[in-house]
Amino acid sequence: MDDARLESVTGQRFARRAARLEGFERVAPARGYPYVVPRAGAHVDGHLIENVDAASLRRLDTYEDEGRLYLRRPVEVVVGGERVACETYVGDADQHQRRFRTMTDVTG
Repeated sequence: MDDARLESVTGQRFARRAARLEGFERVAPARGYPYVVPRAGAHVDGHLIENVDAASLRRLDTYEDEGRLYLRRPVEVVVGGERVACETYVGDADQHQRRFRTMTDVTG
């Protein structure tokens, strides 16, 4: 999520640092939104957003449709060569396909 969208969703600005999420890959479907899923040997480069307060986290959960499209999960990322515990939103591929299929995808 870029800084402008993050601020739009939370009403806050947060520090961020470059980070690598190992053991996951990024999926970018033709319809819908990108997401990460577990995959051994893969990695995703992104950012660690720091010091997110509880109210902002609730807003992010709502925006990400946590519990349906995405599941917030504890993970470790690599930041500056060190492992840092944090959380990320992992996509539910089946839910994404159901949510973003178009009427032309439905037959009979």
